[in-house]
Amino acid sequence: MREKIAIIYGTRPEFLKVFPVITEFKRQNQEICIVNTGQHDSLLTEMEKSFEIEPHHRLSVQSLSFTNSNLIAKLINELSNLVHQENIQKIIAQGDTFTVLASSMVAFLEQRKFYHIEAGLRTSDIKLPFPEEFNRRVVSMTADVNFAPTTVAKQNLLRENVSETHISLVGNSIVDMIEYVTKKENISIEYQDLVFITAHRRENIGQPLKNIAQAIKELSEENPNTQFDWALHPNPNTRKIILESFENDIPKNINFTEPLSYLEAIKKMAKSKLIISDSGGIQEEAPSLQKRVLILREETERPEVVACDCGVLVGSDIGKIKTNFNVIYNNPQKYIFKSEDNPFGDGKASEKIVKKILE
Repeated sequence: MREKIAIIYGTRPEFLKVFPVITEFKRQNQEICIVNTGQHDSLLTEMEKSFEIEPHHRLSVQSLSFTNSNLIAKLINELSNLVHQENIQKIIAQGDTFTVLASSMVAFLEQRKFYHIEAGLRTSDIKLPFPEEFNRRVVSMTADVNFAPTTVAKQNLLRENVSETHISLVGNSIVDMIEYVTKKENISIEYQDLVFITAHRRENIGQPLKNIAQAIKELSEENPNTQFDWALHPNPNTRKIILESFENDIPKNINFTEPLSYLEAIKKMAKSKLIISDSGGIQEEAPSLQKRVLILREETERPEVVACDCGVLVGSDIGKIKTNFNVIYNNPQKYIFKSEDNPFGDGKASEKIVKKILE
């Protein structure tokens, strides 16, 4: 049986980063095995349909009764069986999810090649964010090639004694994805009186999220002509805290929505004057969309966004959120980010990744 290359993903953010890589393999008429582990379900299936991708295998590993350990065990078992069944010799995965961790472990234990897309992101605490920081540190030790998105990520890997021969600086494939989407959908960059908001991270659940909601409420009252569109996360804990913070007194210029599709989210961000979010993905997307973002976190594993002055760390501090909003929102020199300063590359990451894997 012919050796195969497998691209494995299980969540919507992973799909966004590997789609350009899948497209590049197809452009080169290279056969690949596409595997969806099912770590996310309906949102991911909807995205596959939007971008006309039909995986060769759907593993459906997720269960509401699973602990994190159960999920890892299930992933390892399913992926190990698949690797032998399909004679997969090269495994590609992206990011820091349990799908990536299990893929790297299976590759190491079954002596297959493993390629990690978006390697080298780090915070100062192995539990922040949990469990992603642990996942990506472990994955870097086993990868045959760590595809670093930035020079900062590469330096992080070198500090951990990852050999430079196992690191390839390629840029971030989300830039490739946004270029593809904005061209295909004819999306233009505008600066309407609109603020786009998301908040979902574990570390913000509880009082931090209440503080964030209070800051947005005060800003909406102080800026009545500005529309605040808040896309709620599926997590019932986050939406309960957010909605209860308004005590059924939601200002008319705040619009809560269900989770947006990727295309809807990109269109919304492209129209916004400012973005407020704790999402890592949005931090990466903002420079390509020429937007500034207030980052609802105390620390980010994407310090390049802060260094290039595209993002500002405000955490859940009401004062910081409001002060930075007021500094940026009404000043075009502040809210317009120059796309040529994008720290995440030139939109050719997927081309570089595929070239390296096929060498």
